[in-house]
Amino acid sequence: MEIFRSNPTLSRLFEENCTEYSDEIIWVLQEAELNRLTLRYISPQITFRSILVELIREVGQQQNLRRTTVHLAIYLMDSFMDNHNIAQNRLKLTALSCILLAAKIEENEPKVPTLERMNKLLKPKCPLSDFVVLEVVLLKFFNWHLLIPTTAVFVEYWLLHIVSKVDFGPSVNEDQYFERRSRAAELVLEFLDVTLLDITMTNVRPSLLAAACMAATRAILSVKRTWNNSMIKLTGYTYDEICFLMRALMNGRACLISDTISRKRTILDSGYMTDPDQEYDDDDDQDDVMAVPDDVSSADDDVVFVCKSKRARLE
Repeated sequence: MEIFRSNPTLSRLFEENCTEYSDEIIWVLQEAELNRLTLRYISPQITFRSILVELIREVGQQQNLRRTTVHLAIYLMDSFMDNHNIAQNRLKLTALSCILLAAKIEENEPKVPTLERMNKLLKPKCPLSDFVVLEVVLLKFFNWHLLIPTTAVFVEYWLLHIVSKVDFGPSVNEDQYFERRSRAAELVLEFLDVTLLDITMTNVRPSLLAAACMAATRAILSVKRTWNNSMIKLTGYTYDEICFLMRALMNGRACLISDTISRKRTILDSGYMTDPDQEYDDDDDQDDVMAVPDDVSSADDDVVFVCKSKRARLE
């Protein structure tokens, strides 16, 4: 957003020309999203989902991967877990394999993490061939059809048009407009995070969810109208179609903010969560911050691990 703030002319030209084929692109994406698998929420390991989602997000941040990569990886993981009984000591390998596969779809080749880099996140490490075998299993399960749009894809296409000067009126000057536009970008990404963490949103059409993220952002920014004709034309959704999701997203964001504040005030236990103020001296310890232990022992790898904790742990 800074490049647009420093060069308003570039911003205007970009907005005018970047969407020459946007209608056709969005139509194709909305057709493709209908091919997404529907989750039944029957995975025996569903209690570990929040940990694995957090793992994928952390790896995505560390490896500087695109948000679309992270969202696709989580979709692949959710769908695969929903149809397989995965041994607990293979859950992390599965999540990392989904990241690798998603990166090959969404990233330029130099940005795709190497097997060696991913393997460093496993403790103990596994043979690199395990990644290859699991990747083939994943590809066969999805029938090699991985070009599935996610909520992040639609948000990327619509983000430049999330607000306009008309939304704020003449009382807002150029600098104030770009500040609010930058704030809009921050907010919509926060709502994207909510869509990842709330498992009940996994079966919502990504384009509809993206439109709700846009509406929730506009509501917080107090624009003249939360959902006007321009937004309807851009997304293809009316306010009645998105209002319920918009409120759910706003409630979810409020819960996340409240949860973050409470964690800062609470002494953390010895579970998988780690004190954010703790310093680390070596790479191995930093890996543990987001690590799902791979040395879980069980008489039977396929036995469902029952957790009494409200938030599932692998200990």
